[in-house]
Amino acid sequence: MARKLAVFNMKGGVGKSTTTYNLAAGLVKFYQQRVLLIDIDPQGNSAAALGIPIWQLKTQLKDVLQRQITLKATIISTPSGVDVVPSNILLAEEEIPISGLPGRELLLRKAIASIEDQYDFILIDCPPNVGVFAVNALMSAEQVIIPVDMSYLGLLGIQGIERALSLVREHLDHPIEIAGALATRYDKRNNLSREVLSSLQEHFGDRMFATLIPETVKLREAPSHKQSIFDYDPNGSGAKAYQSLVNEVMAR
Repeated sequence: MARKLAVFNMKGGVGKSTTTYNLAAGLVKFYQQRVLLIDIDPQGNSAAALGIPIWQLKTQLKDVLQRQITLKATIISTPSGVDVVPSNILLAEEEIPISGLPGRELLLRKAIASIEDQYDFILIDCPPNVGVFAVNALMSAEQVIIPVDMSYLGLLGIQGIERALSLVREHLDHPIEIAGALATRYDKRNNLSREVLSSLQEHFGDRMFATLIPETVKLREAPSHKQSIFDYDPNGSGAKAYQSLVNEVMAR
């Protein structure tokens, strides 16, 4: 049975997709895990970063959610060893029709059920909102990783994230847990970074990952080379940080 993790934050620019695809690649590279990445963010960044030509897709996640094909039929293997279910902006165009389907909150969970025994991990890259696609992701996952960038607005958004998770637990009766909050875009030379990190550690306690993801240009460059950070800059600070996160995820 796969361990299912959603990577979720309602704020954009926090390293959500960067965390999802590098964590997926690291689980394969360092622990030989069987990993499926489901990109339910219509931007398609996780799939694109792993080399999938998202504008040339013949099938994608929207077709699964519309019950036209199986999830297995959309899976694409990548050079990183990660299997991916991709999306692009066409998913967003179908949000209203999909929102009107019976059992709309459980569409992804039901699709995953047919293939989850084939994987050790299923990682879901959520869109930066609390619409039907994010709810599907949270309803499909057992735990959520919350990347938070080192900004005042990043800190301010924590209450909204916890409110969204509370609604899933209380109104949809799904006991999703926080796997951990992850500090991203951290710059130790910056007073604000240190202050936000301190506030996060105080708020989340032992639910805070010890790993700090640094602010580094290499993490932003890697997707343009269609590589994970482990292939693009294996000895850099970004690769070392994400390997540390992989170790923490495996240990929890």
